[in-house]
Amino acid sequence: MTILQAFLVGCVSGLSVIEGKIFGECKLREPVVTGFLVGLILGDMKQGLIIGASLQLIWMGAVAIGPTPGLDIGTGGTIGTAVALMTNSGIEVAMAFGVPVSILMQFLDTLIDTAYSGPMHYVEKLIDLGNQEKKIAWVHHLCTIIYFVSHAVLTFVVVFFGNSMIEAIVTNMPAWMNTGLGGVAKLLPALGFALLLHLLLEFDLIPYFILGFCLAAYLKLSMVAVAAITIALAWIMFQIKSSQKTAVETESEEEL
Repeated sequence: MTILQAFLVGCVSGLSVIEGKIFGECKLREPVVTGFLVGLILGDMKQGLIIGASLQLIWMGAVAIGPTPGLDIGTGGTIGTAVALMTNSGIEVAMAFGVPVSILMQFLDTLIDTAYSGPMHYVEKLIDLGNQEKKIAWVHHLCTIIYFVSHAVLTFVVVFFGNSMIEAIVTNMPAWMNTGLGGVAKLLPALGFALLLHLLLEFDLIPYFILGFCLAAYLKLSMVAVAAITIALAWIMFQIKSSQKTAVETESEEEL
Protein backbone atom coordinates (compact mmCIF):
# COMPACT_ATOMS: atom_id res chain seq x y z
CA MET A 1 0.00 0.00 0.00
CA THR A 2 1.34 3.42 -0.97
CA ILE A 3 1.40 6.35 1.41
CA LEU A 4 -1.25 8.10 -0.70
CA GLN A 5 -3.58 5.11 -0.48
CA ALA A 6 -3.06 4.86 3.28
CA PHE A 7 -3.77 8.59 3.59
CA LEU A 8 -7.00 8.29 1.59
CA VAL A 9 -8.13 5.25 3.61
CA GLY A 10 -7.48 7.28 6.76
CA CYS A 11 -9.62 10.11 5.36
CA VAL A 12 -12.47 7.65 4.73
CA SER A 13 -12.25 6.56 8.36
CA GLY A 14 -12.22 10.15 9.58
CA LEU A 15 -15.17 11.15 7.42
CA SER A 16 -17.15 8.13 8.60
CA VAL A 17 -16.87 9.42 12.17
CA ILE A 18 -17.85 13.05 11.57
CA GLU A 19 -20.54 12.52 8.89
CA GLY A 20 -23.37 12.51 11.42
CA LYS A 21 -22.00 15.64 13.06
CA ILE A 22 -21.68 17.87 9.99
CA PHE A 23 -23.29 16.08 7.02
CA GLY A 24 -26.63 15.25 8.62
CA GLU A 25 -26.54 11.45 8.86
CA CYS A 26 -25.75 10.72 5.21
CA LYS A 27 -24.78 7.16 6.23
CA LEU A 28 -21.18 7.50 5.07
CA ARG A 29 -20.14 5.38 8.07
CA GLU A 30 -22.03 2.31 6.85
CA PRO A 31 -19.65 -0.55 5.90
CA VAL A 32 -21.24 -0.96 2.47
CA VAL A 33 -20.23 2.66 1.71
CA THR A 34 -16.78 2.61 3.33
CA GLY A 35 -16.10 -0.78 1.72
CA PHE A 36 -16.86 0.66 -1.70
CA LEU A 37 -14.61 3.68 -1.07
CA VAL A 38 -11.73 1.58 0.28
CA GLY A 39 -12.05 -0.78 -2.68
CA LEU A 40 -11.98 2.20 -5.03
CA ILE A 41 -8.81 3.50 -3.37
CA LEU A 42 -7.04 0.12 -3.34
CA GLY A 43 -8.02 -0.77 -6.90
CA ASP A 44 -10.56 -3.55 -6.20
CA MET A 45 -13.90 -1.81 -6.02
CA LYS A 46 -15.95 -4.98 -6.56
CA GLN A 47 -14.34 -6.96 -3.76
CA GLY A 48 -14.40 -3.94 -1.47
CA LEU A 49 -18.14 -3.59 -2.03
CA ILE A 50 -18.70 -7.31 -1.41
CA ILE A 51 -16.75 -7.25 1.86
CA GLY A 52 -18.45 -4.03 2.94
CA ALA A 53 -21.89 -5.48 2.23
CA SER A 54 -21.01 -8.59 4.25
CA LEU A 55 -19.93 -6.44 7.20
CA GLN A 56 -23.11 -4.43 6.78
CA LEU A 57 -25.17 -7.56 7.44
CA ILE A 58 -23.18 -8.23 10.60
CA TRP A 59 -23.64 -4.70 11.97
CA MET A 60 -27.15 -4.14 10.66
CA GLY A 61 -28.66 -4.28 14.14
CA ALA A 62 -25.86 -2.39 15.88
CA VAL A 63 -27.51 0.92 16.70
CA ALA A 64 -26.98 3.49 19.44
CA ILE A 65 -30.19 4.46 21.24
CA GLY A 66 -30.15 7.43 23.60
CA PRO A 67 -27.09 7.39 25.88
CA THR A 68 -26.21 3.81 24.89
CA PRO A 69 -22.90 3.87 22.95
CA GLY A 70 -22.84 2.09 19.61
CA LEU A 71 -19.96 0.40 17.86
CA ASP A 72 -17.67 2.50 15.69
CA ILE A 73 -18.64 0.65 12.54
CA GLY A 74 -17.16 3.37 10.32
CA THR A 75 -13.56 2.85 11.41
CA GLY A 76 -14.08 -0.90 11.96
CA GLY A 77 -15.50 -1.39 8.49
CA THR A 78 -12.80 0.75 6.90
CA ILE A 79 -9.89 -1.05 8.53
CA GLY A 80 -11.50 -4.49 8.17
CA THR A 81 -12.05 -4.02 4.43
CA ALA A 82 -8.59 -2.51 3.93
CA VAL A 83 -6.90 -5.43 5.70
CA ALA A 84 -8.90 -7.99 3.69
CA LEU A 85 -7.98 -6.32 0.40
CA MET A 86 -4.33 -5.84 1.39
CA THR A 87 -3.96 -9.56 2.15
CA ASN A 88 -6.22 -10.82 -0.68
CA SER A 89 -8.52 -12.36 1.92
CA GLY A 90 -12.27 -12.47 2.45
CA ILE A 91 -14.92 -11.58 4.97
CA GLU A 92 -13.35 -13.80 7.64
CA VAL A 93 -10.23 -11.64 7.88
CA ALA A 94 -12.25 -8.43 7.54
CA MET A 95 -14.40 -9.53 10.47
CA ALA A 96 -11.40 -10.68 12.55
CA PHE A 97 -9.89 -7.19 12.34
CA GLY A 98 -12.97 -5.02 11.86
CA VAL A 99 -15.09 -6.15 14.82
CA PRO A 100 -12.39 -5.70 17.53
CA VAL A 101 -11.41 -2.35 15.99
CA SER A 102 -15.01 -1.12 16.10
CA ILE A 103 -15.17 -1.97 19.81
CA LEU A 104 -11.79 -0.40 20.67
CA MET A 105 -12.53 2.76 18.71
CA GLN A 106 -15.81 3.14 20.54
CA PHE A 107 -13.82 3.32 23.78
CA LEU A 108 -11.70 6.05 22.18
CA ASP A 109 -14.86 7.92 21.16
CA THR A 110 -16.09 7.73 24.75
CA LEU A 111 -12.79 9.15 26.04
CA ILE A 112 -12.93 12.00 23.52
CA ASP A 113 -16.54 12.78 24.44
CA THR A 114 -15.53 12.86 28.11
CA ALA A 115 -12.65 15.20 27.34
CA TYR A 116 -15.06 17.53 25.54
CA SER A 117 -16.64 18.44 28.87
CA GLY A 118 -13.83 20.99 29.26
CA PRO A 119 -14.59 22.93 26.04
CA MET A 120 -18.29 22.76 26.82
CA HIS A 121 -17.74 24.67 30.08
CA TYR A 122 -15.90 27.29 28.04
CA VAL A 123 -18.86 27.45 25.63
CA GLU A 124 -21.24 27.98 28.56
CA LYS A 125 -19.17 30.96 29.67
CA LEU A 126 -19.27 32.35 26.13
CA ILE A 127 -23.05 31.96 26.08
CA ASP A 128 -23.31 33.91 29.35
CA LEU A 129 -21.20 36.71 27.87
CA GLY A 130 -23.44 36.95 24.81
CA ASN A 131 -22.61 37.84 21.17
CA GLN A 132 -19.92 35.13 21.01
CA GLU A 133 -21.41 33.06 18.21
CA LYS A 134 -18.20 32.92 16.16
CA LYS A 135 -16.11 31.63 19.08
CA ILE A 136 -18.78 29.04 19.92
CA ALA A 137 -18.82 27.89 16.29
CA TRP A 138 -15.01 27.56 16.30
CA VAL A 139 -15.14 25.39 19.43
CA HIS A 140 -17.65 23.16 17.64
CA HIS A 141 -15.45 22.95 14.53
CA LEU A 142 -12.36 22.22 16.63
CA CYS A 143 -14.10 19.29 18.33
CA THR A 144 -15.09 17.94 14.90
CA ILE A 145 -11.52 18.30 13.62
CA ILE A 146 -10.20 16.38 16.64
CA TYR A 147 -12.61 13.55 15.87
CA PHE A 148 -11.51 13.45 12.22
CA VAL A 149 -7.77 13.67 12.88
CA SER A 150 -7.73 11.08 15.69
CA HIS A 151 -9.49 8.40 13.62
CA ALA A 152 -7.77 9.26 10.35
CA VAL A 153 -4.27 9.16 11.90
CA LEU A 154 -4.87 5.89 13.74
CA THR A 155 -6.25 4.26 10.60
CA PHE A 156 -3.30 5.53 8.55
CA VAL A 157 -0.82 4.12 11.07
CA VAL A 158 -2.54 0.73 11.13
CA VAL A 159 -2.84 0.21 7.36
CA PHE A 160 0.53 1.73 6.39
CA PHE A 161 3.02 0.94 9.15
CA GLY A 162 1.26 -2.25 10.24
CA ASN A 163 1.16 -3.75 6.77
CA SER A 164 3.89 -6.35 7.32
CA MET A 165 2.57 -7.28 10.76
CA ILE A 166 -0.96 -7.70 9.41
CA GLU A 167 0.25 -9.91 6.57
CA ALA A 168 2.23 -12.03 9.06
CA ILE A 169 -0.85 -12.46 11.28
CA VAL A 170 -3.10 -13.42 8.37
CA THR A 171 -0.52 -15.78 6.84
CA ASN A 172 0.14 -17.59 10.13
CA MET A 173 -3.49 -17.99 11.15
CA PRO A 174 -4.12 -21.71 11.74
CA ALA A 175 -6.66 -23.58 9.66
CA TRP A 176 -9.00 -24.14 12.62
CA MET A 177 -9.13 -20.40 13.22
CA ASN A 178 -10.00 -19.69 9.59
CA THR A 179 -12.72 -22.34 9.76
CA GLY A 180 -14.11 -20.91 12.98
CA LEU A 181 -14.10 -17.37 11.64
CA GLY A 182 -15.85 -18.60 8.51
CA GLY A 183 -18.60 -20.14 10.62
CA VAL A 184 -18.94 -17.02 12.74
CA ALA A 185 -19.07 -14.87 9.59
CA LYS A 186 -22.07 -16.92 8.42
CA LEU A 187 -23.77 -16.74 11.82
CA LEU A 188 -23.32 -13.03 12.60
CA PRO A 189 -25.48 -11.74 9.70
CA ALA A 190 -28.38 -13.73 11.16
CA LEU A 191 -27.66 -12.12 14.53
CA GLY A 192 -27.59 -8.69 12.88
CA PHE A 193 -31.01 -9.30 11.33
CA ALA A 194 -32.33 -10.61 14.66
CA LEU A 195 -31.22 -7.44 16.44
CA LEU A 196 -32.80 -5.32 13.73
CA LEU A 197 -36.08 -7.24 13.90
CA HIS A 198 -36.08 -6.88 17.68
CA LEU A 199 -36.17 -3.12 17.17
CA LEU A 200 -38.50 -2.87 14.17
CA LEU A 201 -40.73 -5.93 13.96
CA GLU A 202 -44.39 -5.39 14.80
CA PHE A 203 -47.27 -7.84 14.74
CA ASP A 204 -48.71 -6.37 11.52
CA LEU A 205 -45.37 -6.86 9.72
CA ILE A 206 -44.97 -10.57 10.49
CA PRO A 207 -46.83 -11.78 7.31
CA TYR A 208 -44.42 -9.79 5.14
CA PHE A 209 -41.46 -11.23 7.02
CA ILE A 210 -42.77 -14.76 6.37
CA LEU A 211 -43.38 -13.93 2.70
CA GLY A 212 -39.83 -12.61 2.24
CA PHE A 213 -38.38 -15.65 4.01
CA CYS A 214 -40.28 -18.04 1.74
CA LEU A 215 -39.20 -16.17 -1.40
CA ALA A 216 -35.54 -16.36 -0.40
CA ALA A 217 -35.46 -19.81 1.23
CA TYR A 218 -37.76 -21.94 -0.94
CA LEU A 219 -37.86 -20.18 -4.32
CA LYS A 220 -34.15 -19.35 -3.95
CA LEU A 221 -34.58 -15.86 -5.38
CA SER A 222 -31.71 -13.42 -5.15
CA MET A 223 -31.79 -10.48 -2.75
CA VAL A 224 -32.31 -8.14 -5.71
CA ALA A 225 -35.41 -10.10 -6.78
CA VAL A 226 -36.79 -10.16 -3.23
CA ALA A 227 -36.16 -6.42 -2.90
CA ALA A 228 -37.93 -5.77 -6.23
CA ILE A 229 -40.97 -7.80 -5.12
CA THR A 230 -40.97 -5.94 -1.80
CA ILE A 231 -40.98 -2.58 -3.58
CA ALA A 232 -43.85 -3.73 -5.79
CA LEU A 233 -45.89 -4.85 -2.75
CA ALA A 234 -45.21 -1.59 -0.94
CA TRP A 235 -46.29 0.34 -4.03
CA ILE A 236 -49.53 -1.66 -4.31
CA MET A 237 -50.29 -1.11 -0.62
CA PHE A 238 -49.66 2.61 -1.01
CA GLN A 239 -52.04 2.81 -3.96
CA ILE A 240 -54.74 0.89 -2.10
CA LYS A 241 -54.47 3.07 1.01
CA SER A 242 -54.43 6.23 -1.11
CA SER A 243 -57.59 5.07 -2.90
CA GLN A 244 -59.27 4.30 0.40
CA LYS A 245 -58.32 7.71 1.79
CA THR A 246 -59.65 9.43 -1.33
CA ALA A 247 -62.93 7.50 -1.10
CA VAL A 248 -63.38 8.46 2.56
CA GLU A 249 -62.71 12.11 1.81
CA THR A 250 -65.20 12.03 -1.09
CA GLU A 251 -67.89 10.50 1.14
CA SER A 252 -67.25 13.15 3.79
CA GLU A 253 -67.59 15.95 1.25
CA GLU A 254 -70.86 14.45 -0.10
CA GLU A 255 -72.30 14.22 3.41
CA LEU A 256 -71.46 17.88 3.98
